[in-house]
Parts: sequence; structure tokens; C-alpha cells
Amino acid sequence: MSVRAFAVLAAATAILLVGRPASALPTMVRLGYTDCASCHIAPQGGGPLNAYGRGIDEAQSLRARDYQPKPDQRLLQDVRLVLQEQGTWANGQSGVNFFRPRLMYRNVTNLSGAFRVSATVTAEGADAPRPAVTYDPASRSSTLFVNTALVHYRPRESLEFAAGRDQLPSGVNVPDLAMFVRSRNRLGYYDALTQLKMYWGGKRYHVMPFVYAPGGNEAPGEAESGAGSLAEFDVLGNQKTIAGLTVQRGTADNGNRRMVGAYARLGFGQWGILAEHDITDRTRTGPTLAAFRQTASYGQVFWAMREWLVASGIGERLRVEAPFAQHQVAGKLELAARLSPQATISVGARFERNLITHRLSKSAVVQTAFKTVR
Repeated sequence: MSVRAFAVLAAATAILLVGRPASALPTMVRLGYTDCASCHIAPQGGGPLNAYGRGIDEAQSLRARDYQPKPDQRLLQDVRLVLQEQGTWANGQSGVNFFRPRLMYRNVTNLSGAFRVSATVTAEGADAPRPAVTYDPASRSSTLFVNTALVHYRPRESLEFAAGRDQLPSGVNVPDLAMFVRSRNRLGYYDALTQLKMYWGGKRYHVMPFVYAPGGNEAPGEAESGAGSLAEFDVLGNQKTIAGLTVQRGTADNGNRRMVGAYARLGFGQWGILAEHDITDRTRTGPTLAAFRQTASYGQVFWAMREWLVASGIGERLRVEAPFAQHQVAGKLELAARLSPQATISVGARFERNLITHRLSKSAVVQTAFKTVR
């Protein structure tokens, strides 16, 4: 592998070990939080926390303390600084280091009791798009990127509509959606599409249908429009056994796709399991029409040794049929510590093997994240 190719590999995989630090933590299912709406203002998660979530944020850190609520505010905002240092090695090649700083501004403005607007904007020193392959080019990156820009309407507590720019909903909703397998199907860091979606939830169910259009930074011919839905149910009624289905259909000039998947979020006190399996039937236009299937699996076992210290083991698998044959497996170990409500550090090690070429790449990462006090 040339030095240039290896540098590209390091840049492409940098995003694989770092997630979306603005996202909710699905590991909270172990405590009976079935979805993100309990703690976040936005039902899909990410963005500023509500008053209850700010209390949980204070309690689940090494410097735990009681949260002192403030009067309801019309404007909620914070700033986050995320610093990531990663080293990558592949098949005996000398290592390549990759440093990625990001500064994120998040805002929620309540216009009335039912209407609000929200936005997340990121300035970064180095970009890391999802890996581009022959059947799925990566969306273009930007040093100043608008992750979300939404208008929300909530006629009642269990029903909300949102329109604007955001990442597509995901069943497991792990913070590192951009890991290798999860970077497929328009779930990369820079895949922020124009959407209209609805959140409808009850004590034991949650449904999120959505329609979407291009975000504007797709490669030529890859501007995709489509629709889909998530539907999940609390199987045992204990708020710790969530099972769901997801469906999605998209069309673009260069090809179409139909996806169906199943997922689960399970909590057992100090530990839990997150799992998802997707099957996507795709077509690609060209001299001849190519039809193929893509399957992706994700599994995570996590253990909260302390409320502020969580260890995770993650396994992934991606298989793509001919004529775009691809077969990859990956594993990751991660330890994340919330030292305070404003500071988090995580360390991780990851390997990825191409079962067709037998190429093995390994990565180690250290990430620190800081946020302003709300």
C-alpha cells in the first residue's frame, strides 16, 4: 500500500472510531429509558437536554452532584469541543497518525409552547467521510457543516413533527453511526438529508415515519429521495426490552435501494445489548443494470462498571454480493469515562479485516470532549 493510499485509509477510518458526540446514549436502556425523548428535547436524540436530562447528565459523571434547575428558558445553547487522535496500521505498514478537532454549536429556540427551531453547526480541522466504494460514493465533506436545521411542531407530548435537515433515523441509534458497517445506507457523518418526519410514542411503542430528499452535497447522480419508517415496542413492558423494525426505500439517478431491518436495545442493570441487522436490495445503473444485495450486522455488549464509566465490545459484519463483492468484519473495544458533566474521555482499539483480500487494519484512538455549562 502506498503512503498516499494509507493516508487516505487513515482519514477514511478516522470517523469510524468517533461518533456523533451530539447524540443520545442508547446504553441508557439499562436504566429503563426506552428512547431519547426522556432526556432530550428532540425525540430522535442529539442536541440540548431537557430539564430532566440535565439532571441525569449531572448525576452520571465522576463529579456527580444534584442538578439545580433554572427557570424555563426560551433559548438553549451550548458549545462542544471534540479532539481526536488516532493511529492506524495496516499489514505491516508503518503507522499513520490522524488528528481531528471539531467545534460544535448547538441551539434550540422555543418560539411558543408548540413550536421550536433547532440547529447544530460543526467547524472542523480535518474531514473524515464514510468510505467511498464503487456502488456508493461518499457525500462531500465541508469544514463548516450544518448537521441539523429543523423546525419542530409538537401539538401534544406524544406527537411531534419536524422538517428540515438532519441525519436519517436509525434503529439502534448508537453515537458512532459512522463506524464501518453503519456508514452504509446514507448514515455517514456528512449524510444530512432534507426530511419531514413524525414522532408518535406511547408507554410501550414508538413510531417514526419519514420522507426525505437530497441534502445538496451528494456526488453527481447520487441525489436520493425516498421514505421509510421505524416502529418499536417494549416487549416485556419493563422499559428495558425494546425490539423494532425499520424499512426504507430510496431512488436516485444512479440506482435504487430497498432496505428492511430488525433491531433490539436490551438492558440488564449494569449491562446491556444493542443489535441490528439490515438487508438492502440495490440496483446500480451503468452499461448494464446491476442488481445486488447488501447485508450489514452490528452488535454491542456494554457494561457500566460505574455510572460514569462504561466499557463496550462491538462486532460488525458487512457482505455485498457480486458484481460489487465485498466481505468485511470488524471488532472494537472501547472505554468511556464521563469525568464531569462537561468533560468526557474515551479510548478504543479497533481491527478490520477484508475477508476477500485478507487485508487487516488496526486502529487506536483517544478522544476528549468538552462542553459548556448549560
